Amino acid sequence: MAETSVHGAVRRGSSGGDRRNRAKRSRPPPPPMGARDLISALPDAVIHHIFSFLPLRDVVKTGVLSKRWQSAWTATAHLVLDDLRPRRRDTYYPDFPSLVDSVLIRCTSPAVKRFHVTIFKCDEAYRPKLDLWLRFAEGRRVEDLRLCLHQLLVHYKLPRFLYCLSGLVRLEVWSCCLSLGTAVRWPCLKVLLLGCAELSDGILEGIVGGSPVLESLELHHCRGVKNIVIDSTSVKELVLANGGLSDSEQIWAPHLLSLRVSGIWGLNSVFRLDDVSSLVEAELDFVVCADKSRDLLKELLEKLRGVSTISIGGWCLQILSALEMEGVQCPLSKCQNLILRAPVSQWEVPGIACMLRSSQRLEKLVVHLTRSRPLTFKLDEESIERFNEDLLSRKGNFQCLAKHLKRVEIIGFANSFGSKHLLTLIKFLLGDALMLEKMIIEADFHAQRGQKHLEAADLSKLLDVSRNVHSYRRASQNAEVIFDYPLEELSLKRHMKKIWVSELG
Repeated sequence: MAETSVHGAVRRGSSGGDRRNRAKRSRPPPPPMGARDLISALPDAVIHHIFSFLPLRDVVKTGVLSKRWQSAWTATAHLVLDDLRPRRRDTYYPDFPSLVDSVLIRCTSPAVKRFHVTIFKCDEAYRPKLDLWLRFAEGRRVEDLRLCLHQLLVHYKLPRFLYCLSGLVRLEVWSCCLSLGTAVRWPCLKVLLLGCAELSDGILEGIVGGSPVLESLELHHCRGVKNIVIDSTSVKELVLANGGLSDSEQIWAPHLLSLRVSGIWGLNSVFRLDDVSSLVEAELDFVVCADKSRDLLKELLEKLRGVSTISIGGWCLQILSALEMEGVQCPLSKCQNLILRAPVSQWEVPGIACMLRSSQRLEKLVVHLTRSRPLTFKLDEESIERFNEDLLSRKGNFQCLAKHLKRVEIIGFANSFGSKHLLTLIKFLLGDALMLEKMIIEADFHAQRGQKHLEAADLSKLLDVSRNVHSYRRASQNAEVIFDYPLEELSLKRHMKKIWVSELG
């Protein structure tokens, strides 16, 4: 029995194996990996995370993929609705308010993390719709709210309930009117951006006081504020852009860590820093169309003497050039990291020298090369050229070069690699920086010029420039010059690539 039983088991096993083998042979082979719908097999949470990186119009289009995808988009927690109309008039475009209403009705997510609405040519007919859409955001406990209205003749008045959104973390509103009589209670708000808004000292004080964890405050094209007073210990960043103040008197923010001033400012936009004693980072990249612009910049630099990281834009460097040629000394600075965002032309070289001389503890210099902008004041071209010829050849006037400067980065070299003033600056830094360890010259031709491949003429010129730079005298024996270019984007012959690599060392 045992033997029979054993043989029987063996026979049954072999028979079953034959059936399984036949079934395997008759079963169609599995589809290749590329043909499988791996995205549909992902968990809902992952799919919705992918949706967060796509425009809502593209997210809605996924409904045609399969039955599952028909309703997948309705559970997304990221609603970004932009009224981007096509250029062709004969192209069908649904009514934007109706489109938004349809999306919001179908939305099944109990909470909305991001709700962005951008409307171009916003008119009075939108006002009741905006109220309803913001009510939707309130009911879904929105965390990131952006309301951007363009070409609105009369500012949209934000509804009162918006000032009490307890879960709001980020708020950005453009062309909206804020009420002075409404108490602000934003216990979770960390980032606030106000654009094209009419403000007052009282409104700003109420916002800061009602936002106990606010970290970043940005004012773009705002008017009406005379004194920015921020006594909150949580606010660490203040951004003022494009005439953010009108007839302002002072900025008092003793706990602020970062200050950024940018854009074009009007005649009355003259301000001063009262108490910014905690600043560690400051950016001055603005243009002021005012007679007292030189005094304004000098006063700002005086207040920023203790800041360790300073970023200076092209117009400010031109003002410093004018002061340098007049023999006016800049305030000495404790800056250790200096960032220049400007072209290196004859108009900026004296200003660069002025900043190097005043930054006696400078350890790192970064030059972001940008395109030239027209002068807003008069400088004699012949005089400044003669000044530049003698300026950088002077020895002993730059203490940072003798003791501290260790790293130089030049970014955007593709725009200006043929500029004689830029090459003069590079030669000067290599020849005088005794402690220099690295100079990195970085360029991306694809990003700078929009071309897919580097042209042969550009390559030849670039090779000549690299030869010249590598032949410059170096004051520091440890100084290393690195040309950083994306070789994978260069469509060149092999022997040209070999020459290129050999030139870069």
